[in-house]
Amino acid sequence: MARVLQICKIEENQIWLNGTVVFEQQQLTYAQFIKAAYKHYNLQYPKFNKMDRLCKLAFIAACILVENGVLLEGYASEEMAIVMANANSTLYTDSRHCDTIQSQEEYYPSPSIFVYTLPNITVGEISIRFKMKGETVFFVADEFDRAFMIDYAGSLLDDN
Repeated sequence: MARVLQICKIEENQIWLNGTVVFEQQQLTYAQFIKAAYKHYNLQYPKFNKMDRLCKLAFIAACILVENGVLLEGYASEEMAIVMANANSTLYTDSRHCDTIQSQEEYYPSPSIFVYTLPNITVGEISIRFKMKGETVFFVADEFDRAFMIDYAGSLLDDN
């Protein structure tokens, strides 16, 4: 049976870990806040600044969870999986990509934006950072379904 060990929530310029605010920077734009969090946690990942908004959020949350007790040691890289979900997939980046292809006169799709129109890239960046080679999945649903996520994780555990 799978169970939730920790929860990291990032919203409204706050980072919560297991119900406690662990980082807060009010009055900042998203870009300023996410950069401040990256620096605060002293994360070192060269590709971070190239990531889109969703990927940066997920990456920081994963780093906080891993470095605050969800230990990866003792598991082979093939034994680790990532299961993620949100309600809007990559909508923000999709709209940015759409802007690059709307105008026939200024048509120039950006590969660096396009790649982040795929939510699995978010999971992939975390897999690369933590050398996870097991199953990865990114679900999109209107509402977060905690029971489904736990059941899905449990099925992965049952299948080793």
